[in-house]
Amino acid sequence: MWLFFFLVSFLALFAESSALYLSWFDDPTTTITIQWHTEAQEIDDTVRLKVQDGWESFEGSHIFLEQVLVHTIAFENLTPNTEYSFTIGVDPKIYSFQTAPATLEEPLRFIVGGDVYFSTKLFRRMSQTVLENNPHFIVLGGDLAYALNVHPFRVSPLRRWLSFLKEWKEHMIHPDGKVIPFLLLPGNHDITPNNYNLFFNLFAFPEKQLYRAIDFGSYLSLILLDTGHFQPIEGEQTRWLDEALSTRTDTPYRFAVYHEAAYPSHYDYRGVTPTKIRTHWSPLFEKYNLLAAFEHHNHAFKRTYPIKADQKDLSGVVYIGDGCWGAFARKTHDQWYLEKRGRKNNVVLVELNATQATVKSLDLLNHPLDEITFSPR
Repeated sequence: MWLFFFLVSFLALFAESSALYLSWFDDPTTTITIQWHTEAQEIDDTVRLKVQDGWESFEGSHIFLEQVLVHTIAFENLTPNTEYSFTIGVDPKIYSFQTAPATLEEPLRFIVGGDVYFSTKLFRRMSQTVLENNPHFIVLGGDLAYALNVHPFRVSPLRRWLSFLKEWKEHMIHPDGKVIPFLLLPGNHDITPNNYNLFFNLFAFPEKQLYRAIDFGSYLSLILLDTGHFQPIEGEQTRWLDEALSTRTDTPYRFAVYHEAAYPSHYDYRGVTPTKIRTHWSPLFEKYNLLAAFEHHNHAFKRTYPIKADQKDLSGVVYIGDGCWGAFARKTHDQWYLEKRGRKNNVVLVELNATQATVKSLDLLNHPLDEITFSPR
């Protein structure tokens, strides 16, 4: 009898997927994309979703990446603010996710963080802090797996991505099986104009365009931008940004998220990319009264003064973050625009309600580093 239970347990362990991650590209109140990895011999793209009438089976698709299958299925026409249970392939575990609310009747919490999986130890500890805050979703601001141009790991880019996504499943899913969806944008160690196929094979981008606006009902717009890692900052992307912001002036909460920083805490303020962002994007942020921009890449903690026309101005835009989820923190430099700074790992917790947005920077041990509130514009 003991042998029977051992075999059952062994087979269940074998059947479990090596990675599972959920993302949004379209409306987060009514859609979800589910992706998971299995060994190449486990060709089962079935997802069972629990709906009002019981469990229904749906068939996804897959692609081969060496000896790994990447399975993908996208759901539409879901009900806002609803928890759905699901199973994937032959994995026996029941997971769940929750669609975003269509209205802001109750507070909405989300985490913003970048420069994620450099140190396994730091990634795991910060991930614990993220789970403790129970966000509805996560925005990942680039340099996720450090798969490109990072010598210490001495593994192929695919193996580095697979390692990151395996760790994500192990440390970023609640013990009860609840999976937190993410919104994704890459950084310089994730994608380049000449090395992008692997990224788009692993993540669900219906079109090979990274910059986009994600609208949560009529209360929140997240403007996700590409700081030149796949498409140029200037030109078409800037024209798109102008239109995206101009059509969302009635949305009370509007934030931008991108990888490299216009107002860096560690890197050179006069660098090429920071200068391009300040030249092409910051005037649009100011013109359309953006509340704040979340920046990364510097491996540090920062918050700027409100800035307008490259000067301190109470009516300006605040730049927050600087990206240090799981990277080694770097020294910051005293700059005229930095109100808060530090050599600290951090993620940013945003909580919205009908009257204000509270933005907190949290360290590795879930201690607050900083807090600022914004009134809806």
